[in-house]
Amino acid sequence: MSFFKQCSVVAAVCLGLLLSHHAQACTVFAAVGPEDVAGAGALIAKVRDERAAVQTVKFMQHDTGYAFVGLFVGPKERFNMGVNEMGFVVFRTTAGSVPKDVRRQSVRFKSEDGLSGHEFLIRNCASVDEALAQKAVFEHEPTNYMLADARKIAFVEVMPGGRHAVIVKDRGTLAHTNHYVTDAALADNIKIGKSSRARFARIQELLEKSPRPLKMDDFIAFTRDRNDGPNNSIFRIGSPNAKITTLSSMVVYLPENAAPVMEFAWRPNPADPKRWLRQRLSFPTH
Repeated sequence: MSFFKQCSVVAAVCLGLLLSHHAQACTVFAAVGPEDVAGAGALIAKVRDERAAVQTVKFMQHDTGYAFVGLFVGPKERFNMGVNEMGFVVFRTTAGSVPKDVRRQSVRFKSEDGLSGHEFLIRNCASVDEALAQKAVFEHEPTNYMLADARKIAFVEVMPGGRHAVIVKDRGTLAHTNHYVTDAALADNIKIGKSSRARFARIQELLEKSPRPLKMDDFIAFTRDRNDGPNNSIFRIGSPNAKITTLSSMVVYLPENAAPVMEFAWRPNPADPKRWLRQRLSFPTH
């Protein structure tokens, strides 16, 4: 089933942006409720920073579970982020303040059919509440999840040993980068990266100081923010020797009584840092 038959393309343009190439780093943020989101509902966004690799946007439908639209990365096209037909969004980010060797020694979540935690959630959950009920997903390797539906937003910090901390909101905003921010998890930050700290402070500033209510275009502008230089901004162009830069972003508006609208921006060719694709899509939901 064709992705473009399932999603109505509102706009698709190629953007020429100059990027160069610095462990994986991402910025995620969300808002919910009529005071903070124009038209009510929720907004959620992710900016993905990594080493250059193949990326593609696809519609996925299986014999069981919900259909979803997502970004897939690498030669094996692993699911990275997306929204399903029920209007439920799942993002995952690296817990970079935990040393890599500790993260690698941890047992990763795998469902009975071999799915990672975030792909299991996108295929099997229709809401934040349903996802949070899947406690086994959040009892494995150190990582962070950001979740949203039209009425709630949440993030889950998974610490070493499978302990986890959750914040859920039906009004207001949330943001996360690559270190723990809840009181329960602060002691598990071994080393907070300069970039993670700077991006977290900046996205909090943008969320707190921007005029209300927030719109989808505001969130898109936040994903392009270059306030803190080439390696520490939300949108990272990278210094000449940096290996990790911003490769893609996803912004989703989840209205309470209509289909989600999403905008993906990504580099489709790792060998061509100047060529970007941007697609704004609406996704019919039940």
